[in-house]
Amino acid sequence: MIGAVKAEVSKLVTLPSPAITVALTWAVTVLVRQADPPGGAVPYSQAGVLVLGVLAAGHEYQRGGQIRATLLAVPRRPLLFAAKTVALLVTAGPAVFVAALLAGEPGATGGLLLDLLLAAGVATIVRHPVGATAVVLTAYQIVVPLIRNGLPDVALPPAPVWSAAIIAAAAVTFHRRDA
Repeated sequence: MIGAVKAEVSKLVTLPSPAITVALTWAVTVLVRQADPPGGAVPYSQAGVLVLGVLAAGHEYQRGGQIRATLLAVPRRPLLFAAKTVALLVTAGPAVFVAALLAGEPGATGGLLLDLLLAAGVATIVRHPVGATAVVLTAYQIVVPLIRNGLPDVALPPAPVWSAAIIAAAAVTFHRRDA
């Protein structure tokens, strides 16, 4: 397990797209916080965290199919999925915490980490980074606010429930699907 986590961490820290996404998320968060009232920058941090989760989990499904080599190296899929999840939290967790601090809402770290896991789960299910990004950003920025504002008496399940359900579905999908 430790070897698989190390390999996944190594992959994540050497990819340029997550680092660029983190830098852009921090920059936009700082700019928006200067213009908006307290807490107004959190949705922008959230959008960056969602993209980060998709890029981190979906990079192996892009052209070239690196996922095949990963599965050859670690054929036990449940172990590999757990290693990928731990590696994502280890590498992106500090960046998410800094994003919450920059937004002026350090208490938002837990919610942003759940968003990160949910986005990674969607990317694992969809297996296409652009499609997964479209799904999570549309859901978070359009669908959920419409439901919340249009139907205020409808209670949405809390974020941990959504994240757990998506991660569970991603784990099952990852285990059963061909590379």
